[in-house]
Amino acid sequence: MGSSSEYYIRHLAKTLTSRGPPGCRLVVINHRGFSRTPCVTTRVQSFGYTDDLHQVIEHLSATYPEAPLGAVGYSMGGNMLTKYLGEQAGASKLSAAVTVCCPYDVTKLYDTISRPTLFNNKVLQPSLVRSAKWFIRKYEDVIQSGDTKYDIDALLKAKRVREIDTLLTAPISGYESCEQYYRESSSAPYVADIQTPLLAINSRDDPMVPLDAIPVESFRNNPNTVLVLARHGGHLGFFSGMVPRIWYMDPVVQFFGALL
Repeated sequence: MGSSSEYYIRHLAKTLTSRGPPGCRLVVINHRGFSRTPCVTTRVQSFGYTDDLHQVIEHLSATYPEAPLGAVGYSMGGNMLTKYLGEQAGASKLSAAVTVCCPYDVTKLYDTISRPTLFNNKVLQPSLVRSAKWFIRKYEDVIQSGDTKYDIDALLKAKRVREIDTLLTAPISGYESCEQYYRESSSAPYVADIQTPLLAINSRDDPMVPLDAIPVESFRNNPNTVLVLARHGGHLGFFSGMVPRIWYMDPVVQFFGALL
């Protein structure tokens, strides 16, 4: 899951089609409104919304009933995938799943990226806010098509992601507050209920996902899950070698090769 334009999605697709299980075919879920996928309803992407993922998996399972299904989720997509697996428990149609840099605790994620560091203030927050404002400008008519009207002027003046979540993402997703949105969208409480084999890859130096957000004990106590905590990798990095390569592609191929 993620945008089909992202380099790591393209690299994953190339790797799995060339080295993955025989006959491997891929489907990429693009979030609503991104990567040439139009947003046509007031439902916008959020950390905890798993209905789109569920519908895609159900459709694939019905269309290819004999094919085992695997899924890979990155960052927000990893949170959605982890939460979905816990929600479905034994009813999941997936045979195996992998997450990379799942945030697990959305409150701690936003607390981390809201700290007044040079990276957050000059790089991360401006980038995330710019992307959100692009979406708001492009889909203002759709956003305002429901019963609730949102303060577009205030949204376009926002400087921090939390402001946009408070003014738009939380209320349009049915939450009473930004705090409730973050709390109820977190996937950490769902890890204990996962019954699908899950390989979760995180790094200890992730600038967005603090170590105390990762539910290590839940992974340790669930025999269906494996947590890999790499010493280095940042957020969606994991490069190695003099000629940089994404090293986690190897365990992903091996994991799917054993289970699909």
